[in-house]
This record gives sequence, structure tokens and C-alpha cells, in this order.
Amino acid sequence: MAEIIFKEIELSDSKWVRELFAVQDFNSEDYNFTYQFLWRKTFKSQIARIDNLVLIQYNLDNRRSYLMPVGKAEDKQLADAINSLLMQEKQLTFYGVLPLQMAFLENYFPCRFSAEQFRMGADYIYDAEALKTLKGKKYQAKRNFANGFRRMFDWQFEPITQSNIAECIAMNDEWCRRNGCDKDFWKANEFCAVRTALNNFCELGLDGGLLRVFSPESPTEGKIVAFSIGERANSDTVLIHIEKAFTEYRGAYQAMSQEFLAYMDKTLREREGIAEEASAFSFVNREDDSGDENLRKAKLEYHPIEIKEKYLVVLK
Repeated sequence: MAEIIFKEIELSDSKWVRELFAVQDFNSEDYNFTYQFLWRKTFKSQIARIDNLVLIQYNLDNRRSYLMPVGKAEDKQLADAINSLLMQEKQLTFYGVLPLQMAFLENYFPCRFSAEQFRMGADYIYDAEALKTLKGKKYQAKRNFANGFRRMFDWQFEPITQSNIAECIAMNDEWCRRNGCDKDFWKANEFCAVRTALNNFCELGLDGGLLRVFSPESPTEGKIVAFSIGERANSDTVLIHIEKAFTEYRGAYQAMSQEFLAYMDKTLREREGIAEEASAFSFVNREDDSGDENLRKAKLEYHPIEIKEKYLVVLK
């Protein structure tokens, strides 16, 4: 097989990448074009097409690694693509390898790779109905926060549109000033990812919602205090890319999560013609915690039904 040629990830790659990512129907954040596009500068990512396979290369800290190739290919074609990488790389590393992919490597390349769990990259998967309703004793604290926000403030939910994107950008700027984005690598890069999502909101086909709070000082315009952005990840999962809120508005995060999922349920039903008795989506992927202990604690408090197992796989 010829040498694999990589290029920068561009918006124009969206259609073909989404089509090939959709073949396996993974609900992992890694196999989502928006995720790869938003974080391409952080990971110094590049992309290549090998026949009907898509391959992502990462170059963080000048160390190359790859996402396992996926697409419309038989196992032998996939093995051939990996063999091509083996010819190009002295120390081949795969990032975010799922158990099914791990089994493939063990079958086609026995004893060639070593693997360790990649906990900081594990996606948090939740029951959609549980997050939408927050019913039950284990969600009582979250439910109380959300309901407290609704009682305490004069608020309204709005879909994100071209008419309010600039306000969301301004809110993201303010959030970062308050939270020291300039002093933290991941916060700084998340700031850029959020800005990229908002600047390319329509082109990426994203859905979003915001919470606006009114006060005597702003009785008609109000202030955006939270927003969330996501999309359908696969046939049964909604992927939440972004969720921001000002913490002085107690309960804003919890209310934002509930309101946005209710909006997504309604939107997807209308857009896709889903019957009322059927589920618009069964699961919610709130992405990984990047190894941040505070973020990990917050994600665990929502009681994930799965912390998606992933591996870092290295050629022996």
C-alpha cells in the first residue's frame, strides 16, 4: 500500500468523515467529526483517507499517535491499513481504542501490541431519561438545584441561533476571564474549542440552548448565564460538547442540562419524524474528564451507567 498522506482537518471534510464514522455507529466522542474539528489545534490533528477508511493522526507534545481507522472496510482491509502504519512508524501508538477494536488487534496482530487503560479519555455515558427527569432519590440534590434555579430567578430558555451567538461568545469570554483560562492549558484550549463551535455553529450542524436571566437592571434583554451545545452522536446517543454556566446563579448547570435535553428530545422528534412513543435517544455522552479531579467528581455525581472503556495501545 502507498504511503499514507495526512492533511489538516477542514470543515469541507465533514460529509465524508461523518459518513465513514457512522458505519460502526460508535457513540464514542472520538468518532465524531465535530469533536475532532473543535480540538484539532490542541492535538495538532491531521486526517487521511485510505480508500473507505478514515484515519486521524495526533501530534500532541511532538508525539504521534493515531485513532484506530474506521469506515466501510472488511477486516482484511483494516489490517492492511494498520500494516501500512507499521511500515511508516517505528513506535506505533493508538489512542482511545475501544474493547471491540482491542479484540481486533489481538486477533490480527497477536502479541504485537501492549495496552493500558486510558481513564482520562473515558466517555461518561448516562441514561437519557434519568438526566431529563432527574427522578429518584439519587438525583434529589441535582433536582433540588435545578428547581431552586427556576424558583429563584426570572429566566427563560432559548435555542442558540445566529441572533444570540455573539452573546454566547461574550459569555464564554467572561467565563474564561473569571476562571483563569490564561493560566491553565486545558481551560485555554477548551476556550478555543468553544469559540470554534460558536463561530461554525451552523456549518457543523450543531444544536444549542441557553438560559437567560432577567433582573430589574435588564428587564427586557436579560443576561445569558448558561449555554449548552451538542448533537446526535449516533443512532441512540446525544453527545454534549459544551456546557457553561456562571456558578453564582445557583442551579444553573443542573437546569441547563435538563432544559437542553428536553429541547433535544423535541427537536430530534420533529426533525427526524420520531413517533411520540419511541425514544428520540436513549443515552447521553457527556465526554471525558481529561483527568481533572473536579470534573471527574462532577460527572460521577450524575451517575453514569457506563464509563466507556478505552485503551492506549503501543507497539511492543
